[in-house]
This record gives sequence, structure tokens and C-alpha cells, in this order.
Amino acid sequence: MPGGWLLVLTVVLYLWQPVTFAGELLLSLDSLGMRGAPAVIELLAHAGSAGLSVAASRALSNGNPAGPAMAAFALAVAAILGVQSLYWSSLPHHTMPGDKLPLAILMVAHSVAWLIYLRRSKRVRAIGRIEPFESSRP
Repeated sequence: MPGGWLLVLTVVLYLWQPVTFAGELLLSLDSLGMRGAPAVIELLAHAGSAGLSVAASRALSNGNPAGPAMAAFALAVAAILGVQSLYWSSLPHHTMPGDKLPLAILMVAHSVAWLIYLRRSKRVRAIGRIEPFESSRP
């Protein structure tokens, strides 16, 4: 089980994107037929991002060597889709026009901060390090 900031990152990845996706789905479910294929495609992309985020969280918490790379990819995808949903969305949102730029900057800064952490953390580097297998042969 990870500790410190790595634990915080695994919780963020495990909860944030799925909860965000659930909120988008609940807001747009009633009007999905009217919004058409672009809204369905956007929801599918956000569902994929949520799934990737949960998979990355599980990989990090299990100590899988692919976990840091998956987490970095999940954070990048979340930032891209977050900015996309602010500016070019087919789904309903309650964001004021003047709030879009600060929110976009905050989303990107959040992901960049975690990417920097993934790059510099000793705990994350320890996940990718595989201990050599010792042979039991004499």
C-alpha cells in the first residue's frame, strides 16, 4: 500500500475522474437524445478517461511497474478532456463564461503538478525498480 503523496494521488485518480464522469452523465442523461452523437462520443471519452484513471490508481497501489506511466497518461488525458469540456462541449455545464480560463488553468496546473511529482518522487521510482531474482541453485 502506498503512503504519503502517492496515497493521495491514488485516491485522486480513483475518485476524481469517476465522480466527475458520474456528474456529467447525470446532468446530460435526460437530454442525450436531443444532443445527439457528439454528446454520446464525449461521454464515452470521459468514461474511458475515468476507467483509465481507476486502472492507473490500482496499478500504483499494487506496485505495478507500469503504474507511473499509466498515471501520467491518465492525468494528461484528464487535463485534455477537462479543458475540452469547458470550451467545446456538447454536454450541459454550469460554468460562467468568465470562469472558463481560470478553471482551465487550474485543471492543467493540477495535472502538471502531479506529473512533476511522478517524475521526481523516490516512492514512484521505487515502484518501477524490479528487484533482481535470486536463483536458488548452488
